[in-house]
Amino acid sequence: MAYNALTTSAGAALVLLISGLYCGAGDAVFSSDGERVYLISDIDSKPAVEEIDLNKKTTRKIPLTQLESSDSVHGITCTGKNRFYCTTAKAVWSFEPQSGRLTKIRDAPNGVSFWQIAYDPKMQRVFVTTDDREQPVFTFKDPAESISVRMRRHPYPSCLVFAGNGELFFAAYGDLWCGEIQTEKVDEKDYFSIAAYRCAPLATLETQNTTPAEIGVADIGVSRDTVYLQLSRMGGSGDGWFARLPRPTVKRDTEGEMEMFYQPKERLPIYLKALQSLEILGEDSHAGSICVSLDGTRVHYVLHDKHWSVTNGKTEELHLRER
Repeated sequence: MAYNALTTSAGAALVLLISGLYCGAGDAVFSSDGERVYLISDIDSKPAVEEIDLNKKTTRKIPLTQLESSDSVHGITCTGKNRFYCTTAKAVWSFEPQSGRLTKIRDAPNGVSFWQIAYDPKMQRVFVTTDDREQPVFTFKDPAESISVRMRRHPYPSCLVFAGNGELFFAAYGDLWCGEIQTEKVDEKDYFSIAAYRCAPLATLETQNTTPAEIGVADIGVSRDTVYLQLSRMGGSGDGWFARLPRPTVKRDTEGEMEMFYQPKERLPIYLKALQSLEILGEDSHAGSICVSLDGTRVHYVLHDKHWSVTNGKTEELHLRER
């Protein structure tokens, strides 16, 4: 009995560490035409979404009046047809920016919390992460459906981000992983699973009799050739670094299957290349709000309380006025 209680307690702590502290990822998204950015925000500590018009250089905040003041939005995404979805701990919602109206898509199961939400433009499907060890990810194309995505051995992925070609990037244990969603059909039924490997060991892990000083990946944005990252403290507040590195190449064999690089002689050069190419752009514990346009050409992020845009590799500060 004591062993079971200890195991349950440790599992709950792991969920809190890996899922709860990575609520930054998926907190900003481009509209499907690449002309606007939507960020999770607040108005007097009440839930809101901030809309940035990149052409007019204006900003406005949209109150989410259908949510309780105690609610917080965990993630937001946009489909190729400009349909917006967001998550709170207990529900998935559709979101209409013009009116600010939320429509509930589904409630979380009892005892389960929803976390981030991401759109895969290749599959044209939405993926949601949860703190459920048995079903940590589910997907839908039609809001009426909900299909579990299998992830073996590592049940708590965070910061899910899809590139335009369907490549998947996420954080686990503070490190950057890359891979894809694999599908198979059995008896006319679709099955989904995650196939991925650690491509950049970026977590700085430690143990000491103090508050945690560990740093790990807390937000991700993937453009055509670059991965932007927010590295933040795991298990505490303060300390954060904004960084980037060249986008890892997901290699495939002659049959088109993804290479997993099992052997140390194959994997270690990947780690070495990633670490040597990592570039720290600034120290800022509040950096983030990273998002990338669907075509991969435009990036938005916040650094040192300023909004920045990267278009085809050219970086500029956004000087915004309220609308």
